Amino acid sequence: MNISKIRNEMESTNLKEVQIERHPKHININLCHYVPLFILAICICIFSFISYSLYNKINDKYLYQLKEKDNEIQNKKEQLKNINSKVFTLQKRNDLQKENTEEILASIEKEYSYDKAFYISYSMYSPKDNKGNGNGYNIIMNTHTLEKALSHFVLRPFGKARIEKIIELLEKQLSLENYERLFSFINGINSLRKYKKVYEENNWAAMSEYKIVSNFLAKYEKIKEQKTGSYILTKEELKQDYDINYKKFIKSRHSTRNYKSQQIEIEDIKKAMDMAKYSASSCNRQYIKIHYYPKGKMRQNVIDYSIGKGGLYLEGVNTFILTFDVNGLSGPGERNQGYFNAGLFATNFVNALHSLGIGTCFIQFGNSVEEEEKLKELNNIPINERIAVILFAGYYDEKSIFCMSPRKDFEDYFTLHE
Repeated sequence: MNISKIRNEMESTNLKEVQIERHPKHININLCHYVPLFILAICICIFSFISYSLYNKINDKYLYQLKEKDNEIQNKKEQLKNINSKVFTLQKRNDLQKENTEEILASIEKEYSYDKAFYISYSMYSPKDNKGNGNGYNIIMNTHTLEKALSHFVLRPFGKARIEKIIELLEKQLSLENYERLFSFINGINSLRKYKKVYEENNWAAMSEYKIVSNFLAKYEKIKEQKTGSYILTKEELKQDYDINYKKFIKSRHSTRNYKSQQIEIEDIKKAMDMAKYSASSCNRQYIKIHYYPKGKMRQNVIDYSIGKGGLYLEGVNTFILTFDVNGLSGPGERNQGYFNAGLFATNFVNALHSLGIGTCFIQFGNSVEEEEKLKELNNIPINERIAVILFAGYYDEKSIFCMSPRKDFEDYFTLHE
C-alpha cells in the first residue's frame, strides 16, 4: 500500500515537472500569435474612432443640410399656403363677383320680363281692357292724325279710311256708361264735325266720305262742342307769348329739400296742371296721371317706398306719384313711350308749381316690380298704370338751401354732324 502510494506521488511529481518545463514554451507561442491581433485591434479601434468622428462630422453636416432643406421646404409650404390663400381669396372674390353679376342679370331679366308681360296685358289692344280705356286712347290717336291732315295751308279731299275707323271706335264706346261725357267720345265727335265743316267749305259735300260722316253725326247733335282741327298764328302773335326771360326762370328752379309744413291747396295744383297739360303728348293721348297724397298713411307709404330721400326735411313734404296708363300705348315701338311722356309732363308740372311758389324734388322710382305692385295696391293706383316718378313738393320756406349742381358745357352735350 505504501509502495503504491509512493509510486503515485513520484509519477505525479514527474508530470508537474514536465508541465512546468513545457509551459514557458507554450506561453511564447501564444504571445507571438496575439501581437498582430492586438495591433489589428488597436488599428480597428483607431479607425473606428476616426470613422465615427468623421461619420459624426459628416452626419452633422448632412443633418444641418437636411434641417436647412426642411426649413426651406417649410418656407415653400408657407409661401404656397399664402399663395393658395390669396388664390382662394381671389377665386372666392371672383366667384362672389360672378354670383353678384349673375344675380343682377337675373334681376334685370326678371324686371324686363315683367315689363314685357305687363305691356302685352294692358296696352291699347289688350283683351283685358274691360273699361274701354284703350279704345278711348285709340280714338284720340286717330282724331289727332285727322287734325294733322287738317294742318295744311292747302287742303284736298282726304281721310275716308280714317273717318271710318273713328266711327267704328266711337260705336264701341256706346256700351260704356256715360259715354257721352267721355273726353275721347267728345273729341271724336268734334273731330268729325270739323272734318264735315272743311268739306262743306271746300264744296266736297258730294263725296261719299262726307255723307258717311254727316249721317253718323246726325245721331249725336247734343254732344258738347270742343275746339278741334287747326288754327293759324302770326309770328307777331307768337312773339307776344315767347318773348320772356325763360332762362332766368328755368335757372331759378332747383331741387328743393326743405318746405313749409303746409298742405298744398288744391286750387294751386289745378293751376299747375292747367299749365302742365299742354306738354307734348304722343298723338295727344294724354295718358299721364297724377296721384296726390298730402297726409295720412298713404303719404307715409310714398315716403317709405321712396329711394334717395336722404337729406330731405320730410315734415312738410306733400307727395305725388306720376304714372302713365299703359292702355294708351300701342305697338312695340311705344314700349318705352310712357316713361318719355311722363318725363315731359313731370318737367312742365314742376316748373308750373315753381311759378306758384311751390318747390319740388324728383324722387326717381327705381324700385322692383314687387315694390311697385305693393305701393300701387296700398295707394289705390289702378292696375293698368305704371309708376314713372315720385315727386316731393311744398311751399317755399323763408329760406331754402340748394345744391350748386354745376352743368356741363355746350361741347359736352352737342355734336355737329355735317
